[in-house]
Amino acid sequence: MKRLYLIPARDACNSDCSFCYMKEREPDLSKPQFIDADKMEKIIDGVRGQIGEVEITGGGEPLLHPRLGEIISAFGKRNIYVKLYTNGFLLKDLPRVEEVNISRVHWDSKINNRFYRSPHQNELREVLNHYKSLAKKIRMQIILMKGAIDCQSKALEFIRRYEDRVDIFMFRTLFPKCSLEKDKFVDYFAINHPQAKIDRTLDSYDRELLFLDSGCALSDKFDYGQPRVRP
Repeated sequence: MKRLYLIPARDACNSDCSFCYMKEREPDLSKPQFIDADKMEKIIDGVRGQIGEVEITGGGEPLLHPRLGEIISAFGKRNIYVKLYTNGFLLKDLPRVEEVNISRVHWDSKINNRFYRSPHQNELREVLNHYKSLAKKIRMQIILMKGAIDCQSKALEFIRRYEDRVDIFMFRTLFPKCSLEKDKFVDYFAINHPQAKIDRTLDSYDRELLFLDSGCALSDKFDYGQPRVRP
């Protein structure tokens, strides 16, 4: 069974991350693009037998999609495993999902916002408490960067602070194809803790995947720098 990467929102975000790979193609934030939820359902039905799970992920902040609840429910009623990615700056009530993946570079909101640059910055404990009630599993997606989490001791401190709220701490490097913030690049290092994992997903897409873009374009390969597609 394949994993579907769904991009529900493109050029729509509530932060201005200094390392965002979408900036490689000069996004037009004045014209956000949201996937047509009705067309999406028809496409899903066409490939339903191939999909075991869906990752509702980046290209923008998924929670900005006005019909995200319906999108989640569309997969849920088809018994497809749902993972939702978010920066956590919006605390919305949504249908329950199997996993929520929350992105941060540091537990301290002030340090985190040096990189995320969001007017909606909030405290991580509040975010975890909210989404813990909506998901069976909580994962932290932590990007290794100089000036944030850049050594084993800091990684272990992050885990210690939130191990009661988080199931898995996923550590990864900066997006390898993106040129932004390379001076702050930190390579993988050992993190000896049962809740810690190294996430090499973005290193290669040479796997059984499907991608559904905000323009309802279905592909087995996805270039985050590709031009916008209008439905």
